[in-house]
Amino acid sequence: MEKNFAEKSPAFFNTFNKKLFLTKEPDTLQVFPQMPEHQIRYFLMQAYERRKPIVLQMNKTKHILTIDEQKGILRYAPNKKSLIILESLSRQTTYMLSFEDIRHVRLAQ
Repeated sequence: MEKNFAEKSPAFFNTFNKKLFLTKEPDTLQVFPQMPEHQIRYFLMQAYERRKPIVLQMNKTKHILTIDEQKGILRYAPNKKSLIILESLSRQTTYMLSFEDIRHVRLAQ
């Protein structure tokens, strides 16, 4: 029965193969160099005071094995406790981060 289905509808399998191929495209994330801690703190404080959306590039951790980015607005002032709360622009996700987790800070566009 499976053989008959494959013979009758090759278009289905071609579409399926194309979809699998599209999901395997290489990641286009540009990895930025590690910023010094004082520079990260300075830019985070400016973003908090001015309520500017930012993009935080995160370091690899023992739980997250890839470098990724989070975009949002700071909701808690960065201080000596090393706790940062980032709210996504859609307000559906809130991230609690530490300074050690942050690799790079830039303004969101």
